[in-house]
Amino acid sequence: TRIGYKDRQKKDAFIQMAHVGDALHLHEAVVQRAKEIFAGFRDDRELVQSFKAVVCACLIISFEELSRSGMKLMKQRQQQDAEALLSNRANRRNELHNASMAGKGGLLLDMTKVNGVKEEETGVSLIEKKVASKWDLDDCRSWLLEASRNIAQQWMVDRKAGKPHVPTGSQEELEGKLVENTLTLCDQLEAELKAKAKGGSFGRAGHRAITPRVKDMAHLGIRWQHSHERGSGGKGGVGNSGRAVTGIKPGESIGRTAGQILIRKTGKKLGAMLADAVSGEAFYRELRGLVGRQDVRKQKEHREQTARTRLHQMQRKTWLQARAEVT
Repeated sequence: TRIGYKDRQKKDAFIQMAHVGDALHLHEAVVQRAKEIFAGFRDDRELVQSFKAVVCACLIISFEELSRSGMKLMKQRQQQDAEALLSNRANRRNELHNASMAGKGGLLLDMTKVNGVKEEETGVSLIEKKVASKWDLDDCRSWLLEASRNIAQQWMVDRKAGKPHVPTGSQEELEGKLVENTLTLCDQLEAELKAKAKGGSFGRAGHRAITPRVKDMAHLGIRWQHSHERGSGGKGGVGNSGRAVTGIKPGESIGRTAGQILIRKTGKKLGAMLADAVSGEAFYRELRGLVGRQDVRKQKEHREQTARTRLHQMQRKTWLQARAEVT
């Protein structure tokens, strides 16, 4: 058989394989493997009987081979995922430490993971990134306006779901009503701040009532060697370090902020302030959800800072690192 005749028959088979692959939505790898199988079979035989049956057999063999290899890959990936789930602690340890330093006695530490730049969170507003207890009146107003839009959207979803006790009206009407409630809350917060500033919870002379603290042996201020350790003069250190006898550190706030006043309000209090129990409960749920997300973020940052501090304490001296490299 001439080589030209074999090549023409291969071309016809390849065209039919392409049509079958398009009709059955086969992957291109399956069709390509079937072409390779047919080409080798045609070169080996002088005469091909049942041409269409051979083309179908090549497609079937190619599909079965790739299916078996794909199943093996899926099993390997499932095993890897299971091992990763079972060894989260080991994975975390491997991320913090570099395994290439195992032969050096662990004297050299890889600080690339520790000194890395924190990833910016997506989908979080600037107001939410700021701690709620440090909000001023403008921050409270901005967050309440943002919460009004979220509450109006949630009410529309609840109404479509058939939930009871959902206010009536369009989304624009509900949002407008919530904006009015926001302005009312801001006015009452401002009035409460002014009342506290005038001496509502202070002493007779308009100053804060302070209990003096005696400097005795029960309150020792411990100075640690490193600045990052607890009790080195930072806020909240042991022994009241860094505080005066009055109990107030320089730069510390004396009265409550608008955010502190807002987060201390319950759903009933907010409903009484707005004369609308449903809106008060909605604002309260949004506020507690925000505080919960901030607490989770704070715990995560605390864990990262703790790991960073621990690795910083584990770092060896320069001369010890040089000696390890020489040996």
